[in-house]
Amino acid sequence: MSTPLLDRFVSEARDLLQLAASGLLVLERNPADEAAINDVFRSVHTLKGSAGLFDFPAFTKLVHAGEDVLSAVRDGRLGLTSELVDTLLDTLDQTGAWIDAIASDGVLPAGADGLSKEMTAALRALLPGDFGTPEAEAPIAQTGDLVELDWLAGLPEQDRLAAFSAAVGGAGLLAIEYVPLEDCFFSGEDPFALLRQVTPLHSLSIEAGEPWPEIDNLDPYRCVLRFRALTTAPRADIEALFRYVVEQVRVAAVPPPALISVGGDRHEGPVYGDFVDDARRLIVAGDWPAFRQAIGALRQFTAPTLRVGSALRWLEVVLAAPDPVPGWLSGLVDCIADGDADLVLPAASGPAPATVSAVAPVPPPIPSSPGRTGLGTISPMAIRILESQRTLLGLPLPPGGLAARLDSVARTVANLLVAEARRATDSALWSAAVDAAMAQDGVAPVVEILDQWLTPDGMSAADAMPTPGDQTRRRAETGDHPGGEVKQASRVLKVDQAKVDALMTLIGELVVSKNSLPFLARRAEQVHGSREMSREIKDLHAVIDRLAQEMQTAIMAVRMLPVSEMFDRFPRLVRDVARKLGKRIDLSIEGADTEADKNIIEALGDPLLHIVRNAIDHGIETPDLREAAGKSPQATILLRAFQESDQVIIEVLDDGRGIDPEKIKASALKKGVIDENCAARLTDQEAVNLVFTPGFSTAAKVSDLSGRGVGMDVVVTGVEKTGGSVAITSVKGRGTTVRLSLPLSMAVTRVMVVEAGGGMLFGIPMEHIAETVRVHRGAVRRFKQAEAFVLRDAIVPLIRLEVLLGMPSSVWIGDGSEEDAVLVVRVGGNLIGLLVDHFREGMDIILKPFDGILSGIRGYSGSALLGDGRVLLVLNLKELL
Repeated sequence: MSTPLLDRFVSEARDLLQLAASGLLVLERNPADEAAINDVFRSVHTLKGSAGLFDFPAFTKLVHAGEDVLSAVRDGRLGLTSELVDTLLDTLDQTGAWIDAIASDGVLPAGADGLSKEMTAALRALLPGDFGTPEAEAPIAQTGDLVELDWLAGLPEQDRLAAFSAAVGGAGLLAIEYVPLEDCFFSGEDPFALLRQVTPLHSLSIEAGEPWPEIDNLDPYRCVLRFRALTTAPRADIEALFRYVVEQVRVAAVPPPALISVGGDRHEGPVYGDFVDDARRLIVAGDWPAFRQAIGALRQFTAPTLRVGSALRWLEVVLAAPDPVPGWLSGLVDCIADGDADLVLPAASGPAPATVSAVAPVPPPIPSSPGRTGLGTISPMAIRILESQRTLLGLPLPPGGLAARLDSVARTVANLLVAEARRATDSALWSAAVDAAMAQDGVAPVVEILDQWLTPDGMSAADAMPTPGDQTRRRAETGDHPGGEVKQASRVLKVDQAKVDALMTLIGELVVSKNSLPFLARRAEQVHGSREMSREIKDLHAVIDRLAQEMQTAIMAVRMLPVSEMFDRFPRLVRDVARKLGKRIDLSIEGADTEADKNIIEALGDPLLHIVRNAIDHGIETPDLREAAGKSPQATILLRAFQESDQVIIEVLDDGRGIDPEKIKASALKKGVIDENCAARLTDQEAVNLVFTPGFSTAAKVSDLSGRGVGMDVVVTGVEKTGGSVAITSVKGRGTTVRLSLPLSMAVTRVMVVEAGGGMLFGIPMEHIAETVRVHRGAVRRFKQAEAFVLRDAIVPLIRLEVLLGMPSSVWIGDGSEEDAVLVVRVGGNLIGLLVDHFREGMDIILKPFDGILSGIRGYSGSALLGDGRVLLVLNLKELL
C-alpha cells in the first residue's frame, strides 16, 4: 500500500539512480574525476540508507554490494573499466525496475531475492582480495577463525543456565557478536534498539572495545561498544534484523557444553569426598533419580557462593536434560573432587566450542594530492559535531591529557569524513594536521583546520547539505574552482502535478471570464448607449488582463522544466547502442537548461529517442569507414536546445555519412512510395523529406534498432501532436541535422479569431500566421480553377476559407473596386493566403480537443469557449492544407 513516505522514497530513488548513472558515464570518460566518483558514491550510499526505512532486503543487499564496489573504486583498490561500468549500470537498471514495481505494487516482484543474490555475488566477485570472499557477501557467518567464544564464560551464570536449558531442550542456540562502527550514529543506526528486538534474548553483554578515556576527553558521538548476546531466535530472523549492518555482525551456533563453566570460592571437607564417590558410582549405573536426590541433599548444606555450589547447580541442569550426557556429569564431579581444577569436558561428549569471525575494519580513504582548504557544504549534524570537537579542544587539559584528547578528536573527525563521503584530500589534510599537533605538543594545527572547515570561503556553519541534484547544480554555478562565488541553494518544493493542472484549469476559466469584458463593453455602448460605462469596462479589462497574464505566466513557470529532464537519458542510450554496434560516439549536449512545458518534454521522449537511434544506426559510420573517409574514428552527436521567439528549438546533429538523395529515391521507388515521374521531379531536399513517409526505411534488414519504417513517422506524429514541426537537412558525407520546433506550452494556445461564412468565428493558431494583408480584388489572378496574388515578388496561392471548409461562398471577386482580408499562413514551409470575411482580435484560449463522436473530425484542433458564451472552432491548417 502506498504511503507518503514510500512515495517520497520512490521519487528520490529515481533521482538518485539518474544521478548515479550520469556520474558513471562521466567516470568512464575520465576515471580520475574525483568529484564524479564522490557524487556517484554519495548517491548510492543515500539510496541504501533510504531503502533501510522499508522492508526490502533484496533491494538493500544489491545496492550495498554496489556501494562496496564503488568504495573500492574510490579508494583506488579497484580500477574502473568499461566492463565494470556495464555491470554497475546493469545494477542501476535492476534497482530502477524494482523501484517501478514498488511504485505500482508497494512490494518487490517475485524472484527478487534470487536475482539479488545472483547479482550481489557477481558484484562482490569483482572486489579485490578478501573483500570479495563469500564472508564479505554474507558477513553473518556461522563459524570463523579469529574470535573464539571464550567470552561465554564471562556471562552471568543464571543467563548461561537458562540458555543451556533451552539448548538441550531442542532449541538452537546462537551467539551474536555486534561491533557497531564508530560513526554509526551519523548513519542513523541505533545499536541498542536493534538488540532490543532480539527475542527471546537469554543474555546480553555490553562492554567497551577499548579503555574509557578521562571524562574531559570522552567523545559522546563515538561508539566504542561491543555487544554480545545469546538467543534461541531462528537464524533467518537474526539475519533479517541485522540486514543493514551485516558487516558488523557475526553469528555462530553455540553447542551446550560451551556454556558450562564453574566458578566460586574454594571449598574443603570430607562430605564432598563422600559425595564424589557416590556420584561416580551413580553415573556409571545411570541412576539419575538417585543422583538428583544426592545433589539436592548436598545443596542444602552448601553456600551458593562456593565453587561446589556452582558445580551442583550445573549438575542439576545437566540432569534435567531429556538425555543427560555422562561425560558432562563426570567433568563437573571432577571439579567438586578437586576444588582448584579447571572444568574439562571430554572431547567426545560434545562438539568443540564454536567461534565467530571478527568484524573487518572499514579501510580509510587513500589520500591524494592536498590543496583544498574547505569542506564545502556538509550536513548540519556534521557541522555541530565539528563545532563540538572545536570546543573540546579549547577546554583545559589535565596533566598529560593532550595525547588522549587529540586521539579522541582525530578519530571522531576521521570517522565524520568517511560518513560524509568527503574527498580523499580532506582526510590527508586532517591527518597532516593531527601529526603536526602531536609534533608540536599543541592543538593549534587541528584548531586551525577545523576553523577553516567550519567557515570555508566565508560560508556560514548553518548552510545545509544539498541533495545530490542540488550539489551538481551548485558545482555548475560556482564553476568548481576556489574563486567561484558560492550561491545560496535554491529551495525546492515538490508539488503534485494534479495540483498544478487544477491551477491551470482555474486560470483558463479566468481567461474566459476576462475575454467576456470586451463583449460586455461593446454591449454597453451599442445596446445601452453608455459610452462612459463602456470605457470603464475597458479600463477594468486592461487591469484584469494584466493580472491574468501575470498569473498565467507564473503558473506556466511552475509547469516549466529544463530539457535536461529529457536529455539525461541519452548519454546512457548512446553509449550502450554504440558499444553494441561497434561504433565510437561522443555525445555533446548544449542548452540543457532551456525550459519547456512539462507536457512538451514528456511528449518528446519517444520522437527524440527515434531520432538519436536513427543517427547512431544510419548516420554514424564504423571507425574504419570514418578513417577511410578522412574523418576522426570517433563520431559526434550534438543535442542542442534553445529558445527562439515563442518556441523551443531542439536540434540533433551528427557528423556521419549524411543522407544520399539518390539512395532515398531508389528505395522509395522499390517500396512503391513514389513512381518514376515523381522521382524525376523531386529535388534533393524533397527526396530527403521522404524519410518521414510511413513505412519508409533504407535499412537492408530489420533489426531491433531499425528497418521497420516507423521511426521518423513516429517523430512527425508525436511532434505535430504538440503543435510543433520537424525539419531535416543533410549533406552527403558530412552529416545530418534534425530540427524540432515546439511551442513553449501546450496548456494555453494563442490564436487569431477570423470571421468567415457570413459571421462564423474560427481560430487560427498564431504559430502558423505569417502576416495579415488587404488585397485588392483586381490584384487577384486566376489560374484555371486556382487563384493567387503577388506579395513582395512572391506568388502566394489564395484559398477561400469558407470554400475550404465546405461552406457556401459569400464573397465575390472581380470588379476591382474593393479589398479583401487575407490571412497569410505558413504551412510546411510554404506561404498560403486564406481569404476571410474579417479579422478579429488575437486572444489566449484553453484549447479543448474533440472527444467522443467528434474526435475523428479532420481539420479541427478543438474548440474554446469565448467570453460571450459562443464556441470558437480552432482549425488544424496542416490537415486542411
